[in-house]
Amino acid sequence: MWDQTTKLLMKKVKKHKKWTEGVFVNPVYWMVNGTPYYMAGFTRNNQSVACAYFTIGDEKVDEVLIAQPNLSYFADLSGNLSQMATERLNIPITFYTKPLSIPVVNASPQVQQGRDAFEDFWEVQQAYNQVLRDYTAYYNDDVLIRKHITDTDLTKIKEFAVLADIYQHQTLKILTSQGEAIQAFAAFLENTQEWSSLSREEKKFIKRIAVGKENMQKNMDALNVLEANDFDQMVKLNYDHLINKNKAIIEGQRQYIRYPKGIS
Repeated sequence: MWDQTTKLLMKKVKKHKKWTEGVFVNPVYWMVNGTPYYMAGFTRNNQSVACAYFTIGDEKVDEVLIAQPNLSYFADLSGNLSQMATERLNIPITFYTKPLSIPVVNASPQVQQGRDAFEDFWEVQQAYNQVLRDYTAYYNDDVLIRKHITDTDLTKIKEFAVLADIYQHQTLKILTSQGEAIQAFAAFLENTQEWSSLSREEKKFIKRIAVGKENMQKNMDALNVLEANDFDQMVKLNYDHLINKNKAIIEGQRQYIRYPKGIS
């Protein structure tokens, strides 16, 4: 059920959409001179094609210029984190724990190495999943209730994004560097009596998780995560890095602003 504000905003947004497009209004707003500004989007085939910035009254270009980077930043990072949470948190923990519960007695050194790598992989996933659970609770139980986002929320969402990127980087680093060993571990498990106790999906997961090194390497490179020996230092480096690399992206989005005119 939409609230009255959303209904009014949707009515304004629809005046600027093309007949082939869908529209949405983000539920959060940024306050400028006492006026709440919301970000709206236009989609085609479930892909965003343009955005707009609205308030209940009359929009002012100078105020939109203040609200736009903050709303865009929050929308981009929260959208990415929500997608990660949907994908990651739907993986049952048994996909990790059941293979690790099978003994590897008298296995080759490569199989032992693969088992150790898979355990390291599981350790990273636990930390990764906790970040995504914390983000989900923050977004659903805090942001969506008050809806008014501030500089504090931008800081918090950046912190979540940095941690998620680091854990994703660590995940891919294990899978690319230890992929052959993990595949050897999976092949060993197939020949054990305990293999039959795994579900079909659990078997597919352990057999395929380390396949496709080239594609995983590309994904890791695309994350553009800076490495450091100390984890806290790595977080600090990548927090500053996130601000710099996303600044140009946010600025570039202005060419896709459909309303109000005069922004891009």
